[in-house]
Amino acid sequence: MKTQLTQLRRVSNVATLLVASLGLLAACGKDDKTPQPSTDYGPAVTMGAGKAMGYISRDASGNPTEIGVRFGEAALNGLPATPTTGTMYDIALPPSAAKTPFDHISFDWNPIGHEPNGVYSVPHFDAHFYMQTMSAQHAITLDDPKGDIFPATAKLPTGYATPPNVVPGRTIPMMGRHWTDPASPEYQPGGSFSSTFIYGTYDGRVTFLEPMFTKAMLTTSVNFTAPIKQPQAYEVSGKYYPTNYTIRYDATAKEYVISLGDMILR
Repeated sequence: MKTQLTQLRRVSNVATLLVASLGLLAACGKDDKTPQPSTDYGPAVTMGAGKAMGYISRDASGNPTEIGVRFGEAALNGLPATPTTGTMYDIALPPSAAKTPFDHISFDWNPIGHEPNGVYSVPHFDAHFYMQTMSAQHAITLDDPKGDIFPATAKLPTGYATPPNVVPGRTIPMMGRHWTDPASPEYQPGGSFSSTFIYGTYDGRVTFLEPMFTKAMLTTSVNFTAPIKQPQAYEVSGKYYPTNYTIRYDATAKEYVISLGDMILR
């Protein structure tokens, strides 16, 4: 009888250990499903001899942290020299960008730059992050009267201005009105343009944010980040807006990354 009781205790102990082990495995399985930071991509677009695509990175809670465009080294080869007015690459964003105010990106190549002469007249890229639909953006015409309807002053950073009669002071087709920061290095005595940050407006609204930068910046050692001057009010509340912009090279992926980051719910 004593032997039987001992055996029963052993079986009971083994069963207890088995249940505990199964519970631990189940807990581990749950841990494996814990939400993780993620990155979603939009469709690839042909650019030069390579491809470019929009993306959005999110934290473990699904909130956006960074939005931008990536392209490989080949995309810088075979860029068109004409038209000299530039080439626009329309880049769609993934659906998860809905928590930001951005609808799509227009990544523009300017082979000889643009006005004002002596300021932005070098080969460069304009990365327009649009807060309007692609069809609405494409419908904007040269010197469109709605470009002269400005938003409330509080929706633009203090000091930003739109000079008259020249780029960026005209309403540009398929873009809108551009607002620049007179305190930027390119407007200072002896200063020059390598990168700058522009706000865009149309029909009384802020419609795009734009990092603009020279092609010469795009080397495999580039790792540039700068703050974005903020307005007092935002075009759409309840969305995540960026506080800095980055131009960098991802050596692992062998890609250039142009992004708006450190996003905050406004």
